[in-house]
Amino acid sequence: MQFKKILFFAMAAVVTIGLLMPLTVSAAGWSAPFALGGGNIKPSVAIGSDGSVHYLWYNGSTIQYVKCNGLAKSSCGSVENLPNKGPSYYPSLALDANNRANAVWEAKDGSASVYSIYYSRRNGSKWSTPKRLSTEAYSELPDIAIGGDGTIHVVYQNKSGQDGFINYTTANANMDFSAPIVLEQMTSDKPLPVVAEVGLMTPEGNLASGFYPRVAADGDGKAYAVWQMPSPGYGIGFRYQTNGSDWSATKKLGGSNKDQTPDVTVNKNNQVGVVWTMYDSGDISFAEFNGGSVDYQEKNVDEGLEDSFWPKIAADCTGAFHFAYQGRASASGNWDIYHATYNPDSNAFGSRTTIASISATEQTPAIDATNVAAIAYTNSTNGIIDASTNNLNLNCSNATATPTFTPSPTNTPDPNVTPPDTITIANTAKCASYDGVETDCIHYRKAWKAQNANKATDGNYSRCETNKGVCGKKSAAKIYIPDGYTQVKWFTAKSKMYGQVNVWINDTLAETLDMCQGSRNTKPQFINRTYTIPERNDGQPRSFELGAPSKHTACSPYNSNFVVVDGFEILP
Repeated sequence: MQFKKILFFAMAAVVTIGLLMPLTVSAAGWSAPFALGGGNIKPSVAIGSDGSVHYLWYNGSTIQYVKCNGLAKSSCGSVENLPNKGPSYYPSLALDANNRANAVWEAKDGSASVYSIYYSRRNGSKWSTPKRLSTEAYSELPDIAIGGDGTIHVVYQNKSGQDGFINYTTANANMDFSAPIVLEQMTSDKPLPVVAEVGLMTPEGNLASGFYPRVAADGDGKAYAVWQMPSPGYGIGFRYQTNGSDWSATKKLGGSNKDQTPDVTVNKNNQVGVVWTMYDSGDISFAEFNGGSVDYQEKNVDEGLEDSFWPKIAADCTGAFHFAYQGRASASGNWDIYHATYNPDSNAFGSRTTIASISATEQTPAIDATNVAAIAYTNSTNGIIDASTNNLNLNCSNATATPTFTPSPTNTPDPNVTPPDTITIANTAKCASYDGVETDCIHYRKAWKAQNANKATDGNYSRCETNKGVCGKKSAAKIYIPDGYTQVKWFTAKSKMYGQVNVWINDTLAETLDMCQGSRNTKPQFINRTYTIPERNDGQPRSFELGAPSKHTACSPYNSNFVVVDGFEILP
């Protein structure tokens, strides 16, 4: 059963045209995208325990829905129009224990610019009469989640003058909703428009005009809510239920980068994932909460794309988090849809995967995952809602994952021992000699050049080049791993100037990476990769080492291989 659902944002209505099949083949594991129907931005998706996949979106001013009995387009039924109480926008979808679709959306009441929140449930092939949940004017951007106990949770925003409010209402399985309560009240120094009427909004020119509240629920039925705070403070607000109907105090994430458009989910272990956009830098940020406290945070989930916006997050049945977001590799490039993963047990991110690239503007994805995964998004160039699916090959009956790689052996930690702190090593922390075994600095074999870059972890990075005799065939930069630590996170970068990099773990070649990406004038795109460092049986110290092969890659026109070190973290 799905416990978390998907966020929504405002753009102009996209003219509906005939259904077109994107002429593309998606990345390994993901299906080629297929068209669900004509429609506007911000679809929603939910996966049932029976393997069904449900999609919801708005087309013009009508909420539309389709149910697929599997992952393929051929398993999908006919598109259905939901009953409405006026022009309707920005729907959200959640499934209950019976795999019934539960939907919320905003609708315009009468001729005045007044919007209300409505709810409906699909029983069999019919939708229930829409029920109005909001009591305030200008109520918009709802989100819905259903907990493991069957409790329905709904959040939405409303405004009054320069004041904005995050509201919450809940219901039992019989759809008896409580009177809304205010989770947060905020005052903005900028006008708060009616979201459904703001027209086209793009990441290039406008901050999101709403608060975009999102809600998730865990297996016990407790709710977790996030929203974006307005100017002048900005930031992401986060609250969660403690006991019964009590809520925690508001915690604030970010703020300095005009953080906005968050999403939230909770996995089977009650680990909470929050993801959002750092508008100023065009990056995706992520925080993992355990017990209401931040356990881990990462500011560059998108692996160094030029710009990334509108992230969504879901958790599969093993507890791993899945991200979907729109991004572009260069300032003049098309917006594409990307997918990535995060393992909360090892704090390790999987590599970025491109879902579709069809020379069109693909935006505002939604994602859900169980033993399979599905992403829906808008091909706003053609006015189509597209979907892509993936069989994750997970056994949800005992939540055993089929790994995509063979993990290195590690020692089983003693639960009575407090793990040591993470060791951070800046790229400028050079050891006295290459042949030493210090564990708090980097052993550089030959001269490296420092480069300044705002998106580097501390404003600069170091690099060397093969054809100038700086980087050897193997030994470019090396760190040693102290006892009690099992992983290394390497901060690096990709660029059109860069080529292949050899990664050596314990003096054995682990992999060769191609770091060539982008166009000639594209700035370095900063990423990070995490590796497990196993024990050695030869009595030598454990190590992690980087170097460049002697040949450059076909991607790079410079006949050179740069190797980049933006720093390291050594993790317990």
